[in-house]
Amino acid sequence: MELLPCIEALRWVFSHAPWDDVTRVIIITDSQYVTDNLRRAPYWKKQGWKNLSGEAKFNEDLWDRLLKGIAKTAKVGIRVDFVWERGKKTPMTKQIHHAAQTAAKRGGIDEDTGYRSGAVSRSMVKGGVAERFPAAGQVLVVRPYVKKMMYKGENRISFNVFDEQTNAYSGKFFAFAPPFLSSELHKGNGHRVRFNSDPKNPHFLERIEGVELPKPTRKKRHVVQP
Repeated sequence: MELLPCIEALRWVFSHAPWDDVTRVIIITDSQYVTDNLRRAPYWKKQGWKNLSGEAKFNEDLWDRLLKGIAKTAKVGIRVDFVWERGKKTPMTKQIHHAAQTAAKRGGIDEDTGYRSGAVSRSMVKGGVAERFPAAGQVLVVRPYVKKMMYKGENRISFNVFDEQTNAYSGKFFAFAPPFLSSELHKGNGHRVRFNSDPKNPHFLERIEGVELPKPTRKKRHVVQP
């Protein structure tokens, strides 16, 4: 969603340009995701939407649209620069925030074609976010809880590690898997898996077997008598 407003701004610039004495447009965004990665995106595209570690990147379709939009505006003589500014701190950004909230409540016919849903279940470890798994050829039992489709079908899978000795879950990690292997790693289930030996680009190498996990316990509700 942070990329789409920038794409639409570029589309507006291209459809209305050129103007007399205007050679530069500045697009102000409160998204550090956009401004921090804008210089990296051309390299990702050149490398098949992967970074230096070979890790597939999210939102390649939207990044591709953004890069093409910048190139199209350059062809009509307009240079576009993106500037980060903290949101809702100036009268203009407050007005934009209010307009966005109003539009969201109103709804409309626009469709966000950049979103691709993934299979989701609940992590057994509370708090924090999934971190890159320190892959070193381990064989472990894991419980996947989120799958997100990446470039050309590869999946980023978030999971907890299950200790069979203590019957306890630990960590919130992510690693990557090709489509066929990803389809075998069903969410909410236990799997004994083998990892590669690249901590910068962790991958599932194989699913060895399924492992039965303990059923989650539910807290009893206390009923207050009138």
